[in-house]
Amino acid sequence: MIINTHIEKKIKTDYFFIEGFLDIDSSYFIKKIEIGCLEKNNMSNKTNIKGGMTGWNYFNSDKKFLSVANVFINYVDENVDLPKYILKDSWGFSLEKNNIKKTHTHLPCLWSGVLYLNSHQQILNFPEINKKVKPEKGKFALFSSFLKHGCVENSSKKIRWGISFNFGYGDNYF
Repeated sequence: MIINTHIEKKIKTDYFFIEGFLDIDSSYFIKKIEIGCLEKNNMSNKTNIKGGMTGWNYFNSDKKFLSVANVFINYVDENVDLPKYILKDSWGFSLEKNNIKKTHTHLPCLWSGVLYLNSHQQILNFPEINKKVKPEKGKFALFSSFLKHGCVENSSKKIRWGISFNFGYGDNYF
């Protein structure tokens, strides 16, 4: 074997990270997630979320979620320079005591987000950009999909509820 070049090096790249609050009907979404986590196609304990999870596209046609997604889309479109994109997936999760969200990315998507449905002590950590998101009802984070993120084990008896979503390359939002 002859190797002419082998390079392993980090490069700086542009990214975005947006954090804010939105008035939401938390109880509506929590009830839907409870149902979705029991459905046949649920993804509980099968992904980076080691806890309850609905199917990947569970909220893709939910009118209340799409209304929330439109608010995010409008903000991103006005403030971040991105190519055309579409909603790829949107799922609910519930993290009970001892559940964890392993550190991961959402590649190959373009941008992603999380919307929290309740306050909780289990912090979402973005180690590459030194950002931490403390879950609160209506708090959201929108971010470049390549950013690594995850959280430590839930040490509380309280469940952490949320919805995660991805937007990928494409021509129409929904």
